[in-house]
Amino acid sequence: MLTQLLVFVSTVVLCVSAQNSTNVTTADVEQAFTTAKIVPDVLPSFNPVGLLNVVFLDNVTNTTVTVTPGLNMTREQNALRPTVSFVSNMTTFAQQTFVLAMVDPDAPTPQNPTSAQIRHLLAPNITLNGSLATGAVLVNNTPAISDFLRPTPPVGSDPHRYILLLFAQPANFSSVVPGILNASTPISNFNISAFAEQLGLGSPLAGNFFLTGPDANSTNSTSTASSAASSATSPASGSAAGSTTNPPSSAVGMAELSWTGLTVAMGLLGVLVL
Repeated sequence: MLTQLLVFVSTVVLCVSAQNSTNVTTADVEQAFTTAKIVPDVLPSFNPVGLLNVVFLDNVTNTTVTVTPGLNMTREQNALRPTVSFVSNMTTFAQQTFVLAMVDPDAPTPQNPTSAQIRHLLAPNITLNGSLATGAVLVNNTPAISDFLRPTPPVGSDPHRYILLLFAQPANFSSVVPGILNASTPISNFNISAFAEQLGLGSPLAGNFFLTGPDANSTNSTSTASSAASSATSPASGSAAGSTTNPPSSAVGMAELSWTGLTVAMGLLGVLVL
């Protein structure tokens, strides 16, 4: 019975990761980054060698949202950790370890980004599960340095750009990074390009981004990424090790999976995902 159950779950996960509901190309992503001024605001240049599939679960509507570059999203849609997969025709990445980052360069507002960049996620020691050709799931093997922080742009702000970037992790990363950044380092005034240069990450292999503005019913008492940055840190244990606010979800490379199917896969596998 257990063997049959595992076969069933494996089949579900493989079917999920093999589907890609968008026709976005690396050239499309590169152009979108330039049009949105992520180049040069955040990156000096960007030449992706693969696609970063990002899927959010809206737990209010029980629907999934696949991020295409520049997608406008509500705070409700991206309140939970995204599920992420990497698509590339370069098979040499199959055994690679990665670093995944998410930053907001527009805090507290795009016109006055004095707190930017906000480090919304920094997760090293990520490996792949599945086929690169169809979308290999990113699996975190250790707690994140900065666990996922949901987008919370302040009242009155224009939408913020939230940018996800995937880097190849160098062999000495774990020994070098503690001298530069740790879980107690403020998440504000971060610079992903400078960090990548310091750690020898090289250029990002893939990326994606979305836009989120304040909710229509937000009030001045609503917490924001910039206010959180001034008082909170991003613990490597706690939310990364099992926060009840943002529960782990099973990473997928598609937008059309039913909530029921996803729940079954999550419950049976218990896969930790960003």
